[in-house]
Amino acid sequence: MADIGIGWYNGWSPEERRATLPAQKAAIASGELARPTHCSICGCRSNRDWRAEDAVWLHDENYADPLAAYPVCRRCHRLLHRRFDDPQSWLELVTRHGGDGRTWFEQLTMDPDSRFRPFWETYPDGLPPS
Repeated sequence: MADIGIGWYNGWSPEERRATLPAQKAAIASGELARPTHCSICGCRSNRDWRAEDAVWLHDENYADPLAAYPVCRRCHRLLHRRFDDPQSWLELVTRHGGDGRTWFEQLTMDPDSRFRPFWETYPDGLPPS
């Protein structure tokens, strides 16, 4: 059966990606992880309504470490995952909000094959924190 809505990313299957959510929710509930309040890409503040465009969620690049997730608003998150199919929109966002090329989101690969390649092969030195 095909998985709708979430696919492979950085070498992790949809099931492996979903498995990080309970750990993140528990860490937020216990105070180990701060509830995200602003987007680490565009800087917008979180809206309490998770369906709003400026709602801030946690985005994983390395699913082996779910507590090292990046706070990202829904709008930026959508563009981040669409970057392989719509690179122009992603590059415009990075140009607007990037800086010196050292932020985590400026270092994301544009190679669509990275969806299936393990994270550590694509990013052998990891990515910087948000």
